[in-house]
Amino acid sequence: MFVDAWVAWAVTRGGNHASRAIFGSMKGRLIPVLVGSMTAAMLVIVAVQVSWLESSAKLRKEVFDQSVEQSLQLVATWLSASHLDPQQDEDPQLLRTDNLAPLERSIVRRMEALPMDSLLMLAFKEQGIEAKPVFGAFDRYGQPVYLLDKAEPFSETLLAQGYSVALGTLQFRVHFPELGRYLLGQMLGAFALSVLMMLLIAGGFGYTLFAIQRTKRLDRLQRDLVNNLTHELKTPISSIGLASEALSDPAFDEDARKHYLGLIREENKRLGVLVENVLRASLSESGAMRLYVQPLNLHDLVKSVVKNMAMQFHKQGAKVDLALEASNPNLVADRIHLTNVLFNLIDNAVKYSGDDPHLVIRTAQTPDGVSLDVQDNGVGIAKEHLGKVFERLFRVPTGNVHDVKGFGLGLSYVKNVVERHGGSVHIASRFGEGTTLKLLLPFECQPDKTEEP
Repeated sequence: MFVDAWVAWAVTRGGNHASRAIFGSMKGRLIPVLVGSMTAAMLVIVAVQVSWLESSAKLRKEVFDQSVEQSLQLVATWLSASHLDPQQDEDPQLLRTDNLAPLERSIVRRMEALPMDSLLMLAFKEQGIEAKPVFGAFDRYGQPVYLLDKAEPFSETLLAQGYSVALGTLQFRVHFPELGRYLLGQMLGAFALSVLMMLLIAGGFGYTLFAIQRTKRLDRLQRDLVNNLTHELKTPISSIGLASEALSDPAFDEDARKHYLGLIREENKRLGVLVENVLRASLSESGAMRLYVQPLNLHDLVKSVVKNMAMQFHKQGAKVDLALEASNPNLVADRIHLTNVLFNLIDNAVKYSGDDPHLVIRTAQTPDGVSLDVQDNGVGIAKEHLGKVFERLFRVPTGNVHDVKGFGLGLSYVKNVVERHGGSVHIASRFGEGTTLKLLLPFECQPDKTEEP
C-alpha cells in the first residue's frame, strides 16, 4: 500500500513538474537577458565610479592650483615690502646676476635674507597645503637669480611646469616634486571607499552569476531525475496493471495465475527498491542518517552481497572474481549501510560493463583499516566527468539517458556513508577501459560521525 501510494504521488508530482516545464523554459530564455542586463549595469556602475574618481581628482587639482596661486600672491606681497630690506652680505650659495634693476635686486636680497622655506610653508599652510615645494626666482631670460642647491636639479622643471608669480620683471616659481602622491593621499579615503564598493559590486555580481548557473544546473538535474523516475516507474506500473487484468480472466489456469502473481510480486518489489533508493539518498543528503555500528567481518559482508546478487549476475552474464586478501577484515561499522554501499557499487559495475561484465572485488590491509576495490571492465568515465560522479543527481552523459537505469543517487550515497564512517572514496577510470572504485574504511567508525549534525 505504501508503494502504491508513493507511486501515485510520484506520477502526480511528475505531471505537475511537466506542467511547469513551459514556465521553466521561459525562465531559461530570460536568464541570458538577465545576465546581459546585470553585466551592462555592472559596467555602467564601474564607469560611473571611474568617472567620479577622475572628476574628484580634477576638482582637487583645481582647488590645489587656486590655493597655490593665492599663497604665491601672499608671498609676493611680503617680498615687495621695502621695509624688509636688510643690510647684509650676500649668500655665496645663491645664483645671482649683477645686471638686475634696483627693484629686482632688492627683492633678491630680501629672499636671501629671509627664511624662504619657512615663509612659503607658512603661506601654504594658511591655504591648507602641506606638500613640500622647491622654488626659485628667474629673470626675463629664464636665468636663475635665486636658487638654492636643493632646487638646482629642478631648474628646468620650474621653468616649464612650476607655479609662478611676478615680482617686477622677475618670476618666482614653485614646483611640487611629489604632487601626485600628495593629491592621491588627499583622496585616499574616497579612493579606498570607491574601490571597496566596486569590489563588493563585482563580488555580488559574480555570486549572482554563480547562483544563476547553479540554479540552472539544479533545475536540469531535477528534470532529469523526474524523467528518469517516470521512466523507471512506467514499466513496473504497466506490468502490474497488465498482470492484474490478466488475473481477472477466468480462462487462465492455476500455473498462469501463479506466473502473474509472481510477476506482480517482483514488480512491486522493484518499486519498493526504487522508493528505498530515493528515500535513502534523501536521508543521507539531509544529514538525518544515523549509523548503528556493530562488529562485522567485511569479507563475510562482501560474500553475502555477491550471493544475494547471483540472480542478477546470471541474468547479465557477469563474472565476479573475489580477491579478499586483507589479513584483518574485522570492522566496527553500520552493517545495513555498508551492505547498501556494496550493493550500489557492484550494481553500478554490472550495469556499466556492457555485454560481457567482468568484476574484480579485492580487499587489502591498510595501517588504519581495510581498502576495498570494485573494478569493472565497462565503458569507463571520461576525465571531464570524474570530478562530478559523487555529486547528487549527476549521471555520466550517454547517448540516451535511459540506456542505463538509475537516478544518479547511488555514488552520492556511497560517498556520504563512507565519509560518515571516517573513511574516503576514490575513483580511477579511463574512457573505454573500465573503472575502479576504492573505499578506505577505518577499523572503527569514529563516534562523532554517528551523530546527527
